[in-house]
Amino acid sequence: MPCRPFLSRATRAPSVLSAGVPATLSPAASPLRSIAMKAVLAVAGTIVASSVHADAGPMPPAAKTAAAKAAPSAKAAWRALSPEACTPLADADRAKLPASWAKYLDAARRCELAAPGGTPRVALISVFAETYYATRAADAPWEDFPKPMLVDREFRCVGGLPELFPFDQPRTLTLRHGLWRDGVPQEIRVQVSNPAVGGDYALPALRWDAAEHRYRAAGAKASADFPCPTS
Repeated sequence: MPCRPFLSRATRAPSVLSAGVPATLSPAASPLRSIAMKAVLAVAGTIVASSVHADAGPMPPAAKTAAAKAAPSAKAAWRALSPEACTPLADADRAKLPASWAKYLDAARRCELAAPGGTPRVALISVFAETYYATRAADAPWEDFPKPMLVDREFRCVGGLPELFPFDQPRTLTLRHGLWRDGVPQEIRVQVSNPAVGGDYALPALRWDAAEHRYRAAGAKASADFPCPTS
């Protein structure tokens, strides 16, 4: 059976540099070998340079477009308010609420409307109806709960919602806030999931009025747009 030839250490194949060059060179042949080596190195350098240039070639149009688009800023972002992020009222907050809230303070929650990574400057104060009824009889009547309030850092009322967040029987509210400026969400949107015949709907968007330091419902007349309680 023929055997696969192999190269011993004594009979190694000539290298690229030694191919065609006698093993023993005369002094006159040395310049020829130097020229051959320079030529090989020059060719290798050209190949490497071409490869690097190809790898770092011009950015395709799609990549240029993607790079040109700035990452979404905190000002333009929107966030959904999670009921789980809301907390029981501190004693200082309880003391500032109107008398109509006294009966429901244990079920009231404070929900901060904060920009991503920012300090909240507006909060929603709402009675959590499900929390309130958790300690009531199953046939307890629906209460005339105070409407949710939007307050600033000094707990001054700056707006409100016409329905309880997050649940106002039988409806469930989803609140989104965004378009921040100086830490204040410039707009608040509420979508209502309603299992009744009328179906789902959206509440009028609330937009920040910096001159009045309060939120106004889109499309509402100023005379009919004062949701803050007076007692």
